[in-house]
Amino acid sequence: MSLRNRTSTRALWLAAGVAGAGISTSILLACATDGPAPAGEAPPQGATLPSADGGGDGNAIDVADVADAACDDCEYFPATCEADTLCTTGPFDPALPGGAFDVRTRINVIRGRSASDVWVAGTAGAIAHFDGTSWTLSASGTQETLSALWLADGMEMAFGRPELLVTRGIDVPDAGVSPGGWSSHAPASIASSYERPAKTFESAWAAPGAEWLWVASRPAKESDTVDGIWRMHRSAASGQFELDNGVNLPVAVTGVTGVHSSSADVLWAVGDNGLAVRVTGADGDQPACEMFNSQTWNGLRGVWAASDAEAWAVGGRGTIRRYVGSGSDWDVVSDVPTNHHLNAVWGTSSSDIWAVGEGAVVLHYDGARWSRVKIAGLGPRRPDLYTVWTAAPGHVWIGGHGVFFSLGGKP
Repeated sequence: MSLRNRTSTRALWLAAGVAGAGISTSILLACATDGPAPAGEAPPQGATLPSADGGGDGNAIDVADVADAACDDCEYFPATCEADTLCTTGPFDPALPGGAFDVRTRINVIRGRSASDVWVAGTAGAIAHFDGTSWTLSASGTQETLSALWLADGMEMAFGRPELLVTRGIDVPDAGVSPGGWSSHAPASIASSYERPAKTFESAWAAPGAEWLWVASRPAKESDTVDGIWRMHRSAASGQFELDNGVNLPVAVTGVTGVHSSSADVLWAVGDNGLAVRVTGADGDQPACEMFNSQTWNGLRGVWAASDAEAWAVGGRGTIRRYVGSGSDWDVVSDVPTNHHLNAVWGTSSSDIWAVGEGAVVLHYDGARWSRVKIAGLGPRRPDLYTVWTAAPGHVWIGGHGVFFSLGGKP
C-alpha cells in the first residue's frame, strides 16, 4: 500500500463533512457577550477535525506514520538537508546538554517573542526553550498535555486545560516551583458556565501587550455544543488569574479550534463546519462578535491574522481561506497543492505564510501561490504536524508527532 493511500485511509476519522461551497448568508449573525444567544440557522452536523490533545495515547507514534519503502510523494522527502528544505533540529536532538524530548512526544504549540526567545510545549508536560543559539529542556513539574503558551511581559504560561496552569516568572504563593522555574496552580476565578458542558481544550492566543488571553474549546461529548469562546487574564488587583466568558455565539457550534489576532482588539476564531468569527473590542470590557461566511463546511483548524483587515484559515481536505477586509465572505483559495488536512497556519507577512498538516505536509505562500516544501531525513515516516511559528522570513519552526524542523536546519 502506498504512503498516501495509508494516510488517506487513516485520515477518514479526521474529515470534516462537506455540504457544498455555497453557505447561506443567513448564518452571518451578530453575537454579543451578554444574555442568551439569539436563534440562528445551525450548519449541518458532521465529523470534524480532532482536538489538539490526542487523548490518552498522545505520546505514542502512530504505526501508520511508517510506511513501505515505496511511496508516491518521495520527491518531497529528500535524504539530504539543503538551505531550502526543512531539516530536523531542536529539542529532539539527542546531543542536547541535559537530554532531549522522548521521541514519543508530540509538539502541540510553538510560540516566541523573537528569533532568540522561542518556546515549545507538548505532551507529558514537555517544554523547551531556544535562546538564539541552543535549545534547552525546561522541567515543567507536570505530566499534563500542554497545548497553549502565553508569553506575556516578564511571564511565561503553559497549559492543556485552562483550569490548571503552569507559570514561570511570577510569584505564586504556596504553589511550589519546578526545577525549570514553573509553578502549578488553578485560576482563582472560573466562570460557572465554563463547566457546562465538559470541554476539551483546542488553542489560545493573546496579542503582545494584550490583557486577555483568548481560549478556544470544543465539548467533550459530540452531542453537546459549546456556549462561547473563553478568555483569561491576570487581575491587576489580586495578581491572580481569572477565566471568564468571552463571547456567545448565536448558532449551535460543535467546536472552536483556532484563535489569532494581529492586535489586542480584533481577533479571529475558526472551528468546525467552517465556523469563522471576528471579535471586536477583544481586550475591552464588552467584546462583540460577528459571524462570517467561510464558504466551506469543512472544519477549520487554524487561523492567522496578517492584520486587522486580513486573515488566513486552514482546515480539512486542504482547505485554505483568505479574508481581505471587505464584505462578509472569505475568499476561496483554489490552488492548494494538497488534499491532506491542515492543522495550523502562521506567517510574517502577506507574502510569507506557512501551513502544516497531516502526513508531514508543509505548504508555503510567497504572495503569488502556495507550494509544497520539502522535508529532509524522514525516510519513510510521514508524521502529522500540528504547529508552526516563524519570527522572520527564513526563520520558521514546525513541530509534530516526534519531530521538530527548521528551515535549512538552523538551530
